[in-house]
Amino acid sequence: MTDKVDLRERRRLATESEIEDAALDLFERHGFEGTTVDGIAARVGMSQRTFFRYFATKEDAALGPNRAFEALLTARLDGRVAGTSTLRDVEDAVAGVLGELGSGRPDVVRRMVRVRRLVIKDEALRGAALRREAEQCERFLRLLATATGDEAADPRARLLAETVSVTLRVAFDEWAAGYEPGRESALAETYRATCTSLRELVANH
Repeated sequence: MTDKVDLRERRRLATESEIEDAALDLFERHGFEGTTVDGIAARVGMSQRTFFRYFATKEDAALGPNRAFEALLTARLDGRVAGTSTLRDVEDAVAGVLGELGSGRPDVVRRMVRVRRLVIKDEALRGAALRREAEQCERFLRLLATATGDEAADPRARLLAETVSVTLRVAFDEWAAGYEPGRESALAETYRATCTSLRELVANH
């Protein structure tokens, strides 16, 4: 039974990856506004109805790689004893997840590069990405509040969640701009360097 479940999961992930690649191909060629769900579905040889079994919207398909990162980070932070984490602990957890993706899921990392480059140049997709980032920040807020022992309504918890989100965004953009194939692990290094820059900036003001 477990083998059948694993096989179904592998097939699901493979189909999601195929849809994500098709969406990114079309966004790069036609832009966000010029790409439709029908077009993405047709490119992978499926119906619109089947597409919606995997993704709710076309932007979900394009921004899919972010879910892999979020799932890994959630699992890593969920494994910590509640109320014991600091900002540096959270930064280490994020860097660890980015390193894990860089070494174990280079396909996801390559899609992340494409997503960040599209977001930078496509205003419509950038708007969708920022909305998704705001939703992600709210999920981080609840997760980080538990990890650090703060209440979700505590300004410190929100500041932590916003700091993590902004630092990630800056690191992603910096890394994508200078990305070189075969150096997927550089994402974790870029994130750590961005965290260091943040600390220096705070210390000097």
